[in-house]
Amino acid sequence: MSGLGSKIRTALGAALAFVCCLAGPATAQTPNGFRTTPTIGYKNGDHRIDFGFSFRARPEYWKAFRNDEDVYAGLRTRARLQYAWREQWIATVEGQLMQLLGMDRTSSGAAAVYRNANDGRHDAWQLHLRQAHLEWKPMPTLFLRGGRQDVKLGAEVGYSEPDWHYVKNARLAERLIGTVGWSHVERSTDALTGGYDFGAHRVDLFAGRPTTGAFTVDKGMRPLHDILYTGGAWTGKRGSLIPDTELSLFGILYDDDRELRRGGLDDGVTIYTIGASWLGIYDAGPGRADLLLWVAGQGGEFSDADHSAAAGIAEFGYQMPQWPGRPWLRAGVNVASGDGDPTDGTHHTFFNLLPTNHFYYGFADQLAFQNLINPFLQLRLAPHAKVGLNFFVHWFQLMNDDDARYAGTGAFDRKGFGFTAQNAAGQTDVGVEYDIVATLALHRTTTVEFGFSFLDGGDVFRNQPDRDVTFAYASFEFRY
Repeated sequence: MSGLGSKIRTALGAALAFVCCLAGPATAQTPNGFRTTPTIGYKNGDHRIDFGFSFRARPEYWKAFRNDEDVYAGLRTRARLQYAWREQWIATVEGQLMQLLGMDRTSSGAAAVYRNANDGRHDAWQLHLRQAHLEWKPMPTLFLRGGRQDVKLGAEVGYSEPDWHYVKNARLAERLIGTVGWSHVERSTDALTGGYDFGAHRVDLFAGRPTTGAFTVDKGMRPLHDILYTGGAWTGKRGSLIPDTELSLFGILYDDDRELRRGGLDDGVTIYTIGASWLGIYDAGPGRADLLLWVAGQGGEFSDADHSAAAGIAEFGYQMPQWPGRPWLRAGVNVASGDGDPTDGTHHTFFNLLPTNHFYYGFADQLAFQNLINPFLQLRLAPHAKVGLNFFVHWFQLMNDDDARYAGTGAFDRKGFGFTAQNAAGQTDVGVEYDIVATLALHRTTTVEFGFSFLDGGDVFRNQPDRDVTFAYASFEFRY
């Protein structure tokens, strides 16, 4: 690990030297005085202060693999303060008050995960330091940021158009590194990140240690000292190389040296991942067609075995923006390798790292991107400018019946590995899941959302008291 740390320090030092060479004057564009949009703020000469606030309340209903039904709720309140000097030095602090209420002993699904992660308590609450970082931005196209922050692989370049924004952020980003923003607590990273925008291209680098969180309230937002990940991404922006197409390459080194009693494996985990993506939305006939391709390969060591695995994603869509309801029909398949022979000395199960899986493999969150074949159909409708409907049907199969069904979203506390494994026992049929989400934008600051998921469980769950999962929620969110 010391050799690895030396290499990382050398690489970061070189990156910092590169940044210094490129540094130049930055110009401030925010007018002086108080303002109330997009946040509450004040500017006077070289100094700027911004304050942001958000609140989310989400009760959830769960009935997962048993006959008991349970309802609990999560309340999340955040306050964010940011100070900028000449728009070159930007200091940010964000606090979070997290409350989980009504987690019964009979809870199932995600409710049971929250309860177990918080020492079996009925209620849990805690104040967290979710973000605290300093950013140096000597020019608009360059930044270097150190401290506690969000790291989301795949979201480095954003687009304002709604269809591009959706596909980029809800179908591509955070497949391997994310914040688990759907969870009540979320995850942060104590990291050093940097990026340079060349105009048509962008390069981003990162190195950090994740915090606890996601499901852990009582001991949330504490550093996981024995986990380190580092890497980078190159993005060829939309149209820079191929018309209406974004291309990207990425590489990640993930190292987990936790002891068994802290959730680690016998001999640790060191995994190298390289991958690429293609994302495009094209005018085609009376509508617009979209294409997303993503592929990744892995090597390294997984406990006492060599590691060699791969995964791929293909999604296609067609939208009719001029039709009533603006229908957008999409289809795709997610495939992640499994291990057909656990005794051969090589671990072939794709490792999902630290992702945000909720968007991708069923909203009931019963699958991780490991040993998985997942075709799906999706229909998005916008019957009104402030109303959105999202329908999914997922078919789930395991790649190898000698492997397991994996669930989870990566390391989130100091007790568990981060992924659970249910022995497949010679079965591959996980089931079919039906999801529907209705979103109502009451105001630019206020959103109400309702969701329902039903997993019609297959033979993998034949030994459970009930094969099925039912999940429903209502969410109210205010952001300012």
